[in-house]
Amino acid sequence: METKAISLIMPAYNEENTIERAVESSIRKLEEHNFDYEILIFDDGSTDKTAEIAYGLALKYPKIKVLRNTRNMNLGYNFARGIWLASKPYAGLLPCHGLIAAESFDYILPAIGKADVVIAYIKNPGVRPLARRIISLANVVLLNLIFGLRIRYYHLNFYRTDQLRKVPTSTRSYSLMVELLVYLVASGATTIEVPFFLRKRVSGKSKALRLKNITDILKTYSRLFWRIMVLKNRINL
Repeated sequence: METKAISLIMPAYNEENTIERAVESSIRKLEEHNFDYEILIFDDGSTDKTAEIAYGLALKYPKIKVLRNTRNMNLGYNFARGIWLASKPYAGLLPCHGLIAAESFDYILPAIGKADVVIAYIKNPGVRPLARRIISLANVVLLNLIFGLRIRYYHLNFYRTDQLRKVPTSTRSYSLMVELLVYLVASGATTIEVPFFLRKRVSGKSKALRLKNITDILKTYSRLFWRIMVLKNRINL
């Protein structure tokens, strides 16, 4: 069986109740699918025991590296930093909130290498609250409309690391995931879409819809529209 290699970038902000399960279930699936891997855990200024648990995991699993921010810097900042620290030819984001079911990797990992970008879309959106489903759907419809795309979900993707490093990003917030995907697709990157499955949230709350994120999303979409649709900016893949 062919061995592939991936850097899994796992931001964590006050995820003491979920980080261990998220990391260990990921490792189990990576090894089941014969992947060489590294896991970059970013403790994003947590105030609970997240960092302590992360360092314990690093002692247990030598392929884990832990990096700490002295204050909360947001998911996009951590993923952007992880892109440049990644040592494997593929890279992807997996938050430590524990909401992505382990069986999702049975669809995602076999697709790595079949296209430049593996786009994962939610197969069971019904586990989310109705308001969150409506907001998520409206966001996807808006993005597809303004960029002329037909993508089912924008926020959980797995990329070629060399291509990620070519994207001229302008944000370090949650909307970075959209910026990366739109730039690469517009520049001719090949894609394959696969499903992933969500778990029902049992603790904590989503950090994606914080006011600061919403403001940055609107700014990022405006800049991205100007660059991609008006100026026709592209990158050489």
